[in-house]
Amino acid sequence: MAARKTTARKPKAPPAAPQCNPCRGSGWVTETYRVGRSLRPVGESDVLCARCLGSGIDPTPDRW
Repeated sequence: MAARKTTARKPKAPPAAPQCNPCRGSGWVTETYRVGRSLRPVGESDVLCARCLGSGIDPTPDRW
């Protein structure tokens, strides 16, 4: 009688944490600098995401 073949099953990976929408998981967003009376855009700067505080993980995935 032939030996029985067994298939090893891979354990399921845990679900990935939901990404923050404004920064798309990077933790950084771009802000535009505006100056003058007409508030014309002058430049852009990378700043820390205020919603996730730089972690990249959505703090309230079920609310949004």
